[in-house]
Amino acid sequence: MKQDIDYFNGMSTEDLLNRFMQKLYSKTEFIQYNDPDDFFDPEQEYGNHITQCIAEERDFIRELIRSTSVEAGTILTEERIEEMVQQKREKINKMTGSAIEDYIEKISVTYIDPVPECSQKYLVMRWFCQFCKYIKSLFRR
Repeated sequence: MKQDIDYFNGMSTEDLLNRFMQKLYSKTEFIQYNDPDDFFDPEQEYGNHITQCIAEERDFIRELIRSTSVEAGTILTEERIEEMVQQKREKINKMTGSAIEDYIEKISVTYIDPVPECSQKYLVMRWFCQFCKYIKSLFRR
């Protein structure tokens, strides 16, 4: 009789969820260096972080399954491994609930202008810069 193998090496879905949430909350402040004329979408910054955390979690689960199956002397196909990863991710997603939305509420994005505009040494140059900036703003409307 074949013994059931714990492909997750004793890690419960809750353990995996806690690991994911710890990784997710490892970064709650995003700093954006931008040109004042460029449009910045803050969702892109934290969206990348969330996507990266999910990808790292999938990789961790995949590696956990592979290493446990090798230790047990079982050979699994890539399709079977991906199926197991997907099933575990679905369980984690059900437990996550609104945790990602809660995370998004707690983040902050700080915008930093790397080069202050119109900070020239001479007064005439600063006025000219301000005038050019005003003219540019008229054409953007």
